[in-house]
Amino acid sequence: MIEIGLLGSMRIRRNGEDVTPSAPKLRQVLALLVLNANSLVSVDQLCEELWEDHPPLSALTTLQTYIYQLRRRLLLATGQHGAAFSSRPPHGCPAILTRVGGYELRLDDKQSVDAYRFDQLTEQGMAQLRTGAREEEAALTLKAALSLWHGGALVDVSTGRRLSAWSTQLEERRKSVQEQRFSLELELGRHHAVLDELSEAFRAHPTHEAFAGQLMRALHRCGRRPDALNTFRTLRSHLVEELGLEPSAQLQRLHQEVLADRGHLRGPAPAKTESAPGGRRLGPGPAQLPADTGDFVGRERELDQLETFLGADRPSTGMRVVEVHGPPGVGKSAFAVRAAHRLRPRFPDGQLFIDLSAVGEGAQQLADVLSACLTACGVQREKQPSGLDELSRLFRTWTADRRVLVVVDDALTASQIRAVLPGGSGCAVIATNRYRAHSLSTGRKIVLPALSPEESLQLYDRVAGERSRQEDPTAVQELTGLCEGLPLAIRAVAGRLTARPGWSAARLALRLRGNPRMLLELPDGTQSLMTTVAASHRHLPAPSRELLHLLLQRERPRWSLDEVVTRLRPGIGDAETLLEYLVDVHLVQEHLTPDARLLYSVPRLIRQALILLSRGAPAGDVPHGRMVGAGVVGGTGVTLMKADVRR
Repeated sequence: MIEIGLLGSMRIRRNGEDVTPSAPKLRQVLALLVLNANSLVSVDQLCEELWEDHPPLSALTTLQTYIYQLRRRLLLATGQHGAAFSSRPPHGCPAILTRVGGYELRLDDKQSVDAYRFDQLTEQGMAQLRTGAREEEAALTLKAALSLWHGGALVDVSTGRRLSAWSTQLEERRKSVQEQRFSLELELGRHHAVLDELSEAFRAHPTHEAFAGQLMRALHRCGRRPDALNTFRTLRSHLVEELGLEPSAQLQRLHQEVLADRGHLRGPAPAKTESAPGGRRLGPGPAQLPADTGDFVGRERELDQLETFLGADRPSTGMRVVEVHGPPGVGKSAFAVRAAHRLRPRFPDGQLFIDLSAVGEGAQQLADVLSACLTACGVQREKQPSGLDELSRLFRTWTADRRVLVVVDDALTASQIRAVLPGGSGCAVIATNRYRAHSLSTGRKIVLPALSPEESLQLYDRVAGERSRQEDPTAVQELTGLCEGLPLAIRAVAGRLTARPGWSAARLALRLRGNPRMLLELPDGTQSLMTTVAASHRHLPAPSRELLHLLLQRERPRWSLDEVVTRLRPGIGDAETLLEYLVDVHLVQEHLTPDARLLYSVPRLIRQALILLSRGAPAGDVPHGRMVGAGVVGGTGVTLMKADVRR
């Protein structure tokens, strides 16, 4: 039997005997193997951990020696005394196994490691809360999880890049569990019981606002109002001196309540209010989401997927990102805003909406947008750094201990999204991205399809209202069919009929059949299909534009790869790669034939828009940016919110 402790000083006991290695490198190798138990740890990973970018020439031999010494020291070769060292380890016994390309620590019972027991108890406590178990049971389970800690994670182990990341992750999870447990104890009226632990947690993390607020409540309920006020002063001093930040609005309100000696703070436990996962109470923060679209239709499956991923109560799984992709006019922005409103209660520290369309068109710098975002979060502009990297670090610091939802709209590249990612594991990001080819390598991807014919009619009815019920159903079906399931086009058509009471659906359908350009230029708020297609086309590389121009030259809608290769100008690039790129930017569709061949086509409406663009549409018809409206932050002139998000 083996017991392994990493939550504090490293402790290894085998059959009751302390066999903890003392050599720093051995402890480092063992820690990496334990934290990846039952998984391969490659030789490259081990060498990087031990020597970073400068391994010695004898690195492989030295590593083999370390593995040999660990097996001998911990009796991990056989799992029993007296057996030959090179014998095959019996099934069920812990062992360091040599695998192709690396090593694996086999542990049939991972609960012998305190870090894994901590994870298991934490998940059990959170499940008790979700399933409606009594708060006393959840508080006891989380207390048992925290009792496994005997100091900082890997406190006496030398750490390279990988172990350092593990250590940080474990410590962040510990803080999250502490915050949840303290919240439960205060709700149960046990402020005296947790006062010492809260004081110790705040001393260890003097810029952690949740600990400060919980300590202020506990002190006030214990009749120590001056100490509660001093806690706020201590927190503010550290925030201002170290980070140039003021305490959050929520904590400042608590400070005022303590000053006023509000009665509800003196009670044994305040009335239970709605809480976000993780125990942080709901309170106003930046609330920048544009108004939800009242006529939103469909997307229930995609909304459920997004909400399940971003809203699930999974402790310390890291900050989560969902990227929303789709062709121009399919409603990416409206979808992101609808999803954000549904998730808003789970992110009580604020919801930020960052529109990057002006950055993509060159009208703004990303640093200016991020600076305006920080201003909205309460960071005074004169205390902000000037460079993008420094602003990004400050934003990650501000969000590190908060639960914030960030909606990033109309990103062009992964680097734009990465610059505005928050730093806290309790935060989440919804990003709309025109180009799937330029997305992040992590997170989830949701591709929005066109609306079904039934959903298209439903959206038309909602926009047209009473007018819709007076129209010829055949003409209405023809109108929605011309729109090819794109919400932007359907809203534009229904809006035009609503604005022209004397027109009928049949008359508009006749106009659109005779003038395809009219549908492309019908506005829906500040957008039209022409402007959205133009924005996607404008940022294409030259080879992609040339291939797209080739695909538009022919009436036959579908091309095979061989046909493209034959017609493509030599030296422009690999045809298949260029086609895949155009598929990823949603300007070309791919079709799988019954004999498993791929064919490529440009969707009809996009094709018509691209033909007009290739002929040189007048500048007034295809503006280079979107009109934006309310949401200018801090008088800077940097706009974070669009007036219209129904793209």
